[in-house]
Amino acid sequence: MGQDQIDRVGGAAGRAPEAEGRTHLGPAVWICGGLMIATGLATSILLLRDFQSDSYLYLAFYSIPANTAISVFPHEPVLIYFGKVADLWLAAAWATLGTAIAGVMDHRVFVPLLNLQNIRAYKRKRFYRKAISWFMRWPFATIVATGFAPIPFFPFKFLAFSIQYPMWKWVAALVVARFPRYYLLALLGATIPIPNGVLIACVAVVFAMYLVKAIPEGVKRWKARRL
Repeated sequence: MGQDQIDRVGGAAGRAPEAEGRTHLGPAVWICGGLMIATGLATSILLLRDFQSDSYLYLAFYSIPANTAISVFPHEPVLIYFGKVADLWLAAAWATLGTAIAGVMDHRVFVPLLNLQNIRAYKRKRFYRKAISWFMRWPFATIVATGFAPIPFFPFKFLAFSIQYPMWKWVAALVVARFPRYYLLALLGATIPIPNGVLIACVAVVFAMYLVKAIPEGVKRWKARRL
């Protein structure tokens, strides 16, 4: 599939015309990006101070940063915990609500970002052309399948955002994929008595993995700016 064909396919998938040819990000992108960061920071405080809560609103709130494209917040341990203390259907529904909000925020940020004129060169890469050719055969079904399966979801988010997949279809696919996944995770918590300490440790391990990568990179960039 050539570059012209990829662009035409992206248009057929419902791309936003105003995103074509952009060389800078609009204010909505920065606002959504700031909201992601603020939500993540607030969630970190809630996670440390109130992990024992069985509040559905808290679960929905946590599910926003836990499901953004760039996140350090794992949703699996929290859903398993809520399965032990909450109604399974309501837990899945509230978590899905937070995920849908995250999906809208992601779409607002990453569709313009991945289609900036000065970074669109990745669309000419052979690997991308092959991946998008496969993805465009069944985009909705692919998002649903990969959003439900226990595999890394970000590569498929990247493909969807790169072709400017319509927001309403993106959010609908997330809901179809994530609700049953969340229900099964909550069911796991209700069925198997996993100690809370183990769940907290899982969250801590994920944070540690990101910090191990992020801190050296941050120090490296700080030193580079001082030179």
